[in-house]
Amino acid sequence: MDESEGDLTIGLLGPLTVQRDGAAVEVTAGRLRCLLAILALTPGRVVPYHRLGEAIWDDEAPGHLRRTLQTYAGRLRDLLGADRVGGGPHGLVLHACDEDVDATRFERLARSAGDRARLAEALGLWRGEAFEDIDCHWLAATAAPRLEALRLETLERRIDLDLAEGRHGEIVAELEYLVAAHPLRETLWTRLIVALDRSGRSAEALDRYETARAGLVDALGADPGPELRRLHADLLAGRPPSAGPARRPSAAVPRQLPAEPAVFIGREDALELLSGSDRPVRVLTGTGGVGKSTTAIHWAHRVAGEYPDGQLHAELHGFSPHAVPADPGEVLGRFLQSLGVPPREIPEGTEARTGLFRTVTADLRLLVVLDNARDAAQVRPLIPGAGSALTLITSRNPLTGLLVEHRTAAIALETLSPGESHRLLAARLSTAALDREPEAARAIVDACAGLPLALAVVSARAETAPARPLADLARHLRGSGRLDALDTGEPDTGVRAVLSWSYRSVGRQAARLFRLLTLAPESDASVEAAASLAGRPVAETARLLRELTAARLASERAPGRYDTHDLLRAYAVEQAEQTDPPKRREAALRRLVLHYMHTAHAATLLLVPGRPPIDLPEPGPGVAVPALATSAEAQAWFDAETTALLALVAECDARGWDDLVWPLAWTVTETLHRRNRWRTWMEVERLALAAAERAGNRRWQATSLRKLGRVHGSLREFDAARARFAQALEVFAALGDAHGEAAVLKNRGYIDYLQGRHRDAAACNVAALERYERLGDRSGQADALNNIGWSLAQVGEYDAAERHCRDALHLYGALGNGDGLAVCWDSLGFVHAARGDHAAAEDCYTRALDFYESPEGNRHRAAATLVNMAENRAAMDDPGAARAHYRRALEILDRLGHQDADEVRAALQRLP
Repeated sequence: MDESEGDLTIGLLGPLTVQRDGAAVEVTAGRLRCLLAILALTPGRVVPYHRLGEAIWDDEAPGHLRRTLQTYAGRLRDLLGADRVGGGPHGLVLHACDEDVDATRFERLARSAGDRARLAEALGLWRGEAFEDIDCHWLAATAAPRLEALRLETLERRIDLDLAEGRHGEIVAELEYLVAAHPLRETLWTRLIVALDRSGRSAEALDRYETARAGLVDALGADPGPELRRLHADLLAGRPPSAGPARRPSAAVPRQLPAEPAVFIGREDALELLSGSDRPVRVLTGTGGVGKSTTAIHWAHRVAGEYPDGQLHAELHGFSPHAVPADPGEVLGRFLQSLGVPPREIPEGTEARTGLFRTVTADLRLLVVLDNARDAAQVRPLIPGAGSALTLITSRNPLTGLLVEHRTAAIALETLSPGESHRLLAARLSTAALDREPEAARAIVDACAGLPLALAVVSARAETAPARPLADLARHLRGSGRLDALDTGEPDTGVRAVLSWSYRSVGRQAARLFRLLTLAPESDASVEAAASLAGRPVAETARLLRELTAARLASERAPGRYDTHDLLRAYAVEQAEQTDPPKRREAALRRLVLHYMHTAHAATLLLVPGRPPIDLPEPGPGVAVPALATSAEAQAWFDAETTALLALVAECDARGWDDLVWPLAWTVTETLHRRNRWRTWMEVERLALAAAERAGNRRWQATSLRKLGRVHGSLREFDAARARFAQALEVFAALGDAHGEAAVLKNRGYIDYLQGRHRDAAACNVAALERYERLGDRSGQADALNNIGWSLAQVGEYDAAERHCRDALHLYGALGNGDGLAVCWDSLGFVHAARGDHAAAEDCYTRALDFYESPEGNRHRAAATLVNMAENRAAMDDPGAARAHYRRALEILDRLGHQDADEVRAALQRLP
């Protein structure tokens, strides 16, 4: 924080108080007070926008939540200082430290204090009830009870010290007040009864027991718990009672946590989940090197003060190259000794030790950290039984069995974001070092793939050679030598070694699949794609993927889709090159291409019902093709897989697989057309044409020439488009391919329309229609009929135009072609608008837009229909609605980078 901002203190433990440089600051608006309080609870840490929305508005958050919160943040900056409230893409942050906020200062003191003075200092921060004058349901329901519970625990710890120091008479009045305020808190009654008895007021102590018992029976229908009943028995027997179970001497309290990490960045979500859970067992899972142990130790130190009976820690070596997994019985022996059990009293056998461990820990508030667990069987005996103990476990395995048997919270750690990785690197090497070589710093962050272990290794290399430029490190992290650059020579810290532990833990078939997944063009793959790579049934492959996921060699990012981060892929590539012969990898890749080809072909035919299929190579054994049922499923599949399809087209071209390049390119062009990716389509079609020429397949050549003409036309490159169409038409004519001729004529008619040659456009489509009718191609007929209708409407022949469009509408409806129906409705809307029937036009345009704005729709066509709707509304003297339609169209066209945007912008300016 810049010193120019001055001092800031915020009080939440009572009425809200804010002071800036010693002067009071009034925050009066209700939601602004709520926002400030929520941010102040985690100073210096980003609070996501969605969580702020849920906390401030419950279920009624405004539609533009982020914009609203940024407005509030601006108002807070005016009050607190320009740099005090930060806002980024993910959330807001109050730039302050724990000492600036009484609530966070209290938490730190309460959890770390070991003497009476520090406990009293923590309790002295309270001025009333937490957030008492802030109207916020979330604070009242979550943060306030948590702080109040910690206040009472802290108060009880201070009272225990008072009792131990003989101040029993001094605290009776305070305890009387506390039990009146919290009549169901048995631990306060326990301390009051002990204080009374030690003050020589045994009769009053017995009376208070009866008061407590009656209150509990009346409120809960239950007698007091065992501790209060034990005190009662002691009083009746004349024995001196004690406040709580007998404690070990302070010297015997175990403090086994490893040193807190010197640098810790990010993980706010995981830390919040750990702190917010009420489960007695919490499991951190994630891939090797992702920072599970570091996060666990960091959080354990943060909460250690809440566990006054000690903290146990065990490294279980679940995944280690040089040590066998720790035996639970041996770990229990060490734990029991740490808890004060003499070695001679520790029984033999894991089962007996487990029983004794649970007995010893039954009444202890203890933190147990079990690091690097192999499986549920290894940790099950190490979990304390009933009581106030918390067990924190880290493992690469999900430990599913624990979720079934125990009240367990499972928290998965993902790799760091690029921003977090950069911050971690800066924390280790200094921001100045990264600022001197920003490109090298970005390259290092990218190469480390968000893996904290990799970033730590790189940082260590840089620290040991400070004169070495970061660019040199970045260069060594590129390409096949990446894992060598991340090797430390030690089995516990090198990235390659750490990843190998997981790899060696899976079965032979799962390991083979792990290697083959590197052939997938993207980091993630569907189950069917993985099955095709492996040449195995889908069900078996799904089981193998689950095995890889359990070992953290893959992760299921979305249902049925599995991926690996870059360093895992680099390791898998190494293993594949060492293990799998080139012919085996090539066969797997061809199966993958055929999987994509056949699935994309089926998806295209769903998107364009009635389109004639093309001949494809047989899929062959081992190729899995998912069964897509609807056009929506087809478009969703394309949206997920288009990047992989394009990469495979390029890969097949590079390998000279011309028999696969052209049909694979054919399958991807429809979705490129719908998504208006014309430049990409141009690149793909050029590869397809080259493959067709090398293969000597003239029909393929002509089809690619025609498609290149379509792309040139969409890009308004009319001369190039006409040249390509002429070449294609010549080849189709020579082949006697009437279908190909019809397609060229239809596409050429579109160019005529764009150039304003509407009679020529109609003539081209009439010629195309004749061929389609002769061939019985109903899909082609519908296209041509609509195109004729559209062209006739442009020259004022509205009756003939409507007749042709309605004939097309009937055919598209029979085919179930939603895109074709939308095109027809748009054409009919134009006809009605031209006749002056604006209401009918609006209805037609709305039908068209409904489809274009669906997941299967064409965004450019949506913009064109919006322009038509704007013109229709302008003709109805409704400039407001016209302006709204134009703006929506302009937003789409600008996003597409389409040249039509300038025309729409000009139309907007012409509106009154």
